[in-house]
Amino acid sequence: MPLSVFTKISLLYLIRSAARMVSLLLLLLIIGFIAMEGLPKPSDLAGSERFLGIAFIAMTAGLAIGWWRELAGGILILGGFLSFMAIEYAASGDIGMGAMFVLFPIAGVLFLVFWWLTRPRPRPRAEPGSGPPVDVKGGPQAS
Repeated sequence: MPLSVFTKISLLYLIRSAARMVSLLLLLLIIGFIAMEGLPKPSDLAGSERFLGIAFIAMTAGLAIGWWRELAGGILILGGFLSFMAIEYAASGDIGMGAMFVLFPIAGVLFLVFWWLTRPRPRPRAEPGSGPPVDVKGGPQAS
């Protein structure tokens, strides 16, 4: 059964709203954590921790950017997440992360799904001769 136009629009807004809610939750958690713990000094961080910080900043930036540019936000979130996981695995041999980190790729995927469903699509080209007849002589006044 095909979906009506209104159902499709409702599903699109549901996807975008879910992506925004997950990103808002994560941004509020990050802001709360920074307010309670503070930011570490970059000079106190080891080499791998600096790269982890850069990947985390990319994920956090993607959460905010995704509200206006879903493609860019989704790419930043997922790229930062994959980088974070790879660096963590290379540094410690473990990818044990808290439950909060699972929400990052969920937000990224939701932003990308919304972009994919709403991206501009090229219009199909008309076949030659399939349009209405055209007066080649210059219009109704040409005689």
